[in-house]
Amino acid sequence: MRQVLTLMLPALLGVGVAQLSLLINTQIASHLAAGSVTWVWYADRLMEFPTALLGVALGVVLTPQLAAARASGDEARYSQMLDWGLRLVVLLALPCAAALLAFATPLIATLFHHGRFDAGDVQRVALALMGYGVGLLGLVAVKVLAPGYYASLDIRTPVKIAIAVLVITQCFNLILVPLLQHAALTLSIALGAMINASWLLIGLIRRGSYRRSAAGRCSARRCWAPRC
Repeated sequence: MRQVLTLMLPALLGVGVAQLSLLINTQIASHLAAGSVTWVWYADRLMEFPTALLGVALGVVLTPQLAAARASGDEARYSQMLDWGLRLVVLLALPCAAALLAFATPLIATLFHHGRFDAGDVQRVALALMGYGVGLLGLVAVKVLAPGYYASLDIRTPVKIAIAVLVITQCFNLILVPLLQHAALTLSIALGAMINASWLLIGLIRRGSYRRSAAGRCSARRCWAPRC
């Protein structure tokens, strides 16, 4: 139990950097125009739906499979499971991201435009939601890539990356908030998530833990030769 707790607490930081960034950004939003906290909150609710539905679900499925493959020394299966998870992320998260970017305003209007939630609120929440759409792929991919480290009992690397990304996210805030106001807060989290996911992926590739499958390479190149 002590070993589980020792591994679990840093792991929570590794996958929860977006939530920590949101807590900090909520405090920043409280110093912006009236309503900024609410606009960011509504956008976050809609961002969490695909993130939980895709990222958390895939992480729950992959973690025991990756741990079993690593424990048995089956490097090929370990890489295949990561490849399978990442291909599902791209297949499912990209359409969701496109929807958040292209249909943010109609989505917000359909769900929330009533009572004291007026047309101005719709536009402002839509801007915040579009910020999340920029990095939805990264927000989901982190939930798949981080277990790739945890399966090897490497907790330190994702945590170090998460802390660095947290600092980078706040640097984005310093640059973007004066320009975009509340929308910058969601955009900074999205950009930080893309950096986080890229950093984790590069680390797995450099270790040799992740190699794209032949099917993935052929699909990316649109190669339909019999050997593929």
